[in-house]
Amino acid sequence: MSNDVAERGTQSFVDDDFDPSVWDEVNPYVDELLNRKISCSKCIEGIIRDASELSEHISEKGALLYIAMTCDTESEEKRSSFLDFVENIRPKLSEFSDSLNRRLVEHEAVGNLPARYDLMIRSMKNDIDIFRKENIPLGVEQTRLVTESQTINGAMTVEFDGNEYTLPEMRRYLESNDRSIREGAWKAVVNRRMQDEERLSEIFDELVSLRHKIAVNAGFETYTDYMFRAMERFDYSKEDCLEFHDAIEAVCVPLMREINSERVAFLELGSLKPWDVNEKTGRRVLIYTVARH
Repeated sequence: MSNDVAERGTQSFVDDDFDPSVWDEVNPYVDELLNRKISCSKCIEGIIRDASELSEHISEKGALLYIAMTCDTESEEKRSSFLDFVENIRPKLSEFSDSLNRRLVEHEAVGNLPARYDLMIRSMKNDIDIFRKENIPLGVEQTRLVTESQTINGAMTVEFDGNEYTLPEMRRYLESNDRSIREGAWKAVVNRRMQDEERLSEIFDELVSLRHKIAVNAGFETYTDYMFRAMERFDYSKEDCLEFHDAIEAVCVPLMREINSERVAFLELGSLKPWDVNEKTGRRVLIYTVARH
């Protein structure tokens, strides 16, 4: 890893054999970025470029570990590898990102950056505003709980029609033209979910409490307010979303009720049940409705 940007030229900042899941390999890059001399806006651009390259490698590794875990929810090894990344890499990266953001934003040369960096600098300032060190372990715990929930859901299977199926595989039966098959499939899926209802409900309650604490630590009244800032929703507000919700209730909900009434007539049902509502029958009803009119 060369410390001299000018000497490096187009050479990659990160070595080819770099392993982002090992902090001892990440740390030298972190130290170099935090200690590199800044004398002008070009220096800041160089740090941003190299920090982005480092982030890409680390994000890719995290994504690959996550995908491997979700594709094989029964593998304790893959789950442990992902959680190790979450517990030992991400927390240190959070502190590094905050330190680097402050170093760049507070430097006098940041005002000389080209206009194309304006949104990035605004994002850095926003991250600084909401960063709280005490939220780092809470974020780790949040990921652990979400991972546990995903593991529980991913492991669910049902016995149906003489075979064992995952819940996504049951979708084919939920779209069957035979109503009795749809009903049986829907009830089989719901009954299976209810077997883990207690723990999933506990996880939900724990997440609500945890996320509220994260928000309060960052100076917000609610987690919704916090997430609007964290997700950088600068151009619209929570109130705008609520207004949009009201518009959907006023315009789309009545339309959906009309479609469901047409669905009852088309399927010749006495009443609509949960297993009668799916994309396939919905498309058929829409075609039927258009043809009638």
